Amino acid sequence: MRHEQVELPVATRSEVGKAANRRLRAAGKIPGVVYGRAEGAVAVAVDAHVFSKTVPEANWFSSVIRLHIEGAEAEDQEPTVMIREVQRDLVARRLLSVDFLRISLEEAVRAQIPVVTVGESPGVKQGGILEHIAHEVIVECLPMDMPDHLELDISEMEIGDSLRLRDLVAPPGVTLTAQPDDVLVVLAPPVQFEEAVPEAEAVEGALVEEAAEPEVIGERRAEEEG
Repeated sequence: MRHEQVELPVATRSEVGKAANRRLRAAGKIPGVVYGRAEGAVAVAVDAHVFSKTVPEANWFSSVIRLHIEGAEAEDQEPTVMIREVQRDLVARRLLSVDFLRISLEEAVRAQIPVVTVGESPGVKQGGILEHIAHEVIVECLPMDMPDHLELDISEMEIGDSLRLRDLVAPPGVTLTAQPDDVLVVLAPPVQFEEAVPEAEAVEGALVEEAAEPEVIGERRAEEEG
């Protein structure tokens, strides 16, 4: 469970648009927006290195963050936020933008939380393949009750078994919002590979077939001529 906020410095920015965002990224910064509640949207920029160090990827959507906004109005200099959306260049693995949503510590929020499997499955030891149908689930709770992740025990899974949302144990105060029957993981049978026919045998077989085929045709022709 996460019981304290993380501190993240950002700065307001006056220039917006694609060209301005490209210049920010070239300078090692990520363009972003702070929005939500009664206050208006504020365009900000955050140092990419500081962001990655302060908010690891696994905790993007579960972290409760207190922003320190340089250049913001006095009443909005230190809002409490959670990350609502992150855009990333999948090829370069570079962050393109981040959106922060203002929240109240007294009001429940929803967030996407990773599911981590724990334990050793007998079926996996027998060669079964553990397939993750859902890597994350959406939970609802007060911000300071937000877990970093939820654990799913696979220690009793045999080949052919599956675990569903109802098998996931949420901490007190945390509600799972999906359907109890939603499948999270499946333990599939081992992949069976057919034994390949050696190339020499395959070629020999093909030659035999080619040699045999004219004989059949010849017999049919002889019958037709007769």
